[in-house]
Amino acid sequence: MLSLCAPWRVRFATCAPSFSSRRCASSSSGIEPSSLVCRADAIVPALKYPIGVSDYKEIREEQYFHWDRSLFVKEFYQDAGKALLILRPRRWAKTTNVSMAKYFFDITQPQLAHELFQNTKLSLEDPSFCEQYGGAFPVISVSFGECRANTWEKMEQWLCQLIADVYNDHIYLYEAEGFLKEHETLEFSRILKRNATAFYEPALRKLTSLLHRYHKKRVVVLIDEYDKPVNEAYRHGYFDDAISFLTSAYTSVLKDNVHLEKGLLTGVLRVAKADYLSDLNNLEVYSLLDTSFADKYGVLEEEVVSALEQEGMGDQLQAVRSYYDGYDTAIPDLRLYNPWSLLNFLKHQRLAPYWTETGRYDFIAEAMWAGPMEMREKLVLLLDGKSCEVPFETDTNFSNLKSDNALWSLLYFSGYLTGTKSNSFLVARVPNKEVTRELSVMWERLFESKNVSEEYSFLVSAILTGN
Repeated sequence: MLSLCAPWRVRFATCAPSFSSRRCASSSSGIEPSSLVCRADAIVPALKYPIGVSDYKEIREEQYFHWDRSLFVKEFYQDAGKALLILRPRRWAKTTNVSMAKYFFDITQPQLAHELFQNTKLSLEDPSFCEQYGGAFPVISVSFGECRANTWEKMEQWLCQLIADVYNDHIYLYEAEGFLKEHETLEFSRILKRNATAFYEPALRKLTSLLHRYHKKRVVVLIDEYDKPVNEAYRHGYFDDAISFLTSAYTSVLKDNVHLEKGLLTGVLRVAKADYLSDLNNLEVYSLLDTSFADKYGVLEEEVVSALEQEGMGDQLQAVRSYYDGYDTAIPDLRLYNPWSLLNFLKHQRLAPYWTETGRYDFIAEAMWAGPMEMREKLVLLLDGKSCEVPFETDTNFSNLKSDNALWSLLYFSGYLTGTKSNSFLVARVPNKEVTRELSVMWERLFESKNVSEEYSFLVSAILTGN
């Protein structure tokens, strides 16, 4: 069968040069050769790039290169919403921003609000905010990013373990003599030991009440990658079980909770209200379709120019732009680069599809295959660099994922498409060459698995090559 992806592979292979020749060593420098970069006729230590490092404290203390997003903390706290849901594609520094908020607000380590934020945009632009709110609140922080399970029983174990870990983070409540009542001590112990009789769904809300009582301050709740268990549940067929557990857990801690100071959920998709966000009617939702937080994720053009110049690669801006730029925002003329791909390019000095190697979304391709023929035809046009008007919904309804609207929304929020919204439609396009390559590879794998006729494959391949 003629490979649907072949023309794209050729195209990408011919425009992915390596810039490693810019690196050099000096035997008299006293620095390891691998840590040197030749720049402007001088040899200087290479920058450290936080590949696989999401913890803000580690990034700051180990002096990793990073783009300053400290003003995120202020925008999050001052937003009118009591609880926020921020949506961005995977590997867009969502976890780092959550980590940053944790260290800034944490009342148990108030010195970190000064140490980690010294000379940041936040401390320089609004020192009074840092003084008033730094280290001011107890914090509950949990990430569901590593939850992977092919059965509900295994996923339930994951979730219960994560809740136990959060309780362990605040074990001082358990150890404080005379603080907990007898029944609270018993339940705290059950959760720590992952006892089957413990009440896990309301556990986070209960912990906010204990922290509020102990610190005399309401609680900041941070939940990273809230939708990861839902994605796993959909893929492996235990969706209803997962929804039941997570609905109770999220709603109890984020809605009508008098112990809550501020709540944050981050993820890729806004799962449809009919599934499990229906009770969270107090949730303010922000995606790339909104102006709020538009510049707190992704990388700005001027930041890319500066980073390339630092590495002596200013002449590669156009190539980098074509590979990793192109994400539209709700702010006119503000486009964003993919941060994960850009960091990898700066480290390895080679154009490659870094972002698309970090996740597997074959279930998207399966859903597209089951969708209407018109959708597949539009996908072909998008792969050819054209724009298309497509139906669009802000929620992702997993129970109706094969519908036209849901599929386009899934592609947009997952980062495979960008564009501008007009009423119930999106003027969509593929953002850059990196994503074009991944979509074509995904499509090719699906064609092979379905044993599509050679005639149809040839037709699509011809369209892609402009023949």
